[in-house]
Amino acid sequence: MPTFAYIGCRTTRQRAARGQGIQVYLMGAPGESWRPVQSVDGLENPSYLLVEPCRGVLYAVHGDGSEVSAFRIHPASGRLALMGRQPTGGRNPVHLCMTKDGDHLVVANYATGTVAALPVIGDGALAAPASVLALPGQPGPHRVEQQGSHPHQALRLRGTNRFVFPDKGADCVWMADFDSAAGRWQQQTLWHATAREGAGPRHAVLHPDGSALYVANELDSTLTTYALTPDQRLSPQHLVALLPESFTGNSRAAGVALEPRSMTLFISNRGHDSVTCIALDRDTGLPAGRHWISAGGQTPRFIALDAPARQLIVANETSDTIQAFFLHDAGSKWQLPGLPFTAARTGSPTCVAFYQTDFRSNSQ
Repeated sequence: MPTFAYIGCRTTRQRAARGQGIQVYLMGAPGESWRPVQSVDGLENPSYLLVEPCRGVLYAVHGDGSEVSAFRIHPASGRLALMGRQPTGGRNPVHLCMTKDGDHLVVANYATGTVAALPVIGDGALAAPASVLALPGQPGPHRVEQQGSHPHQALRLRGTNRFVFPDKGADCVWMADFDSAAGRWQQQTLWHATAREGAGPRHAVLHPDGSALYVANELDSTLTTYALTPDQRLSPQHLVALLPESFTGNSRAAGVALEPRSMTLFISNRGHDSVTCIALDRDTGLPAGRHWISAGGQTPRFIALDAPARQLIVANETSDTIQAFFLHDAGSKWQLPGLPFTAARTGSPTCVAFYQTDFRSNSQ
């Protein structure tokens, strides 16, 4: 089945960006460059994208602004058509996640320290925010990057409407429940686990069985492993550095992904321009070994796993490339090759989302 890749980017002069908008590509066979399908120009900083495959809709935040857009995905060509925009209930939206039943879209607003829930209408269009939750975090020690609560991700625990919000500004990881029937956040459930001072929690990923949460800390380039307790609270268990001891420059952790077959974590490092590969112990779930590979470019802001194609995708924001690392089947474990393949070249890429259609691509 054809798979389409949607690349978000930065576009504004304030970001010194070179992007034009959302770029749509048809992914090729392993080793083949992706084929351009469409350029949705004129969008301001469509910096994070989320595909809702059941409805065939793509959502895009407009970074540094205060809106989120919805696009219909053509089922055969993969092309996008704008359905509408809505405010996000805050400034600088950076991440999106669906509620359990897909009836609300959750937005993390970085600058204003809020998370909002927007109702999803039947065809995938959005309504104005129904509920906005303010995160009352205290500023961390970094005077520029930690001026208050700055949630950088919205992640839902499997099978529930409990959400996790890594907060780069307040050095903590929030948890809160959403009541879909009432269409609002349950303020009384708001709770947080404290991170190390100055860590800057940015992005997280769950263990496949839901027993642990792995949080990439941007500011101190570490990874914290939290155990999920029976009452679904977070208990810190382990901390590991994401950079080699020999590296003395500046670097920040960014994206995180987990490959479940090999139980390998991948974390991108902006500055060191690498991907940290962490083997997880299958019994304890804790980090058991590390190695590093080049990101194949500068400023790897985003990484994702394309499971059907068995590849790790890296978006290098400064060098304007999308790199693909093929994961070769090696029995019980997948291994990364030493060098990536350049799948696409596009200005200031910050996110890649995928959509696999049941339609066969002919001449589109």
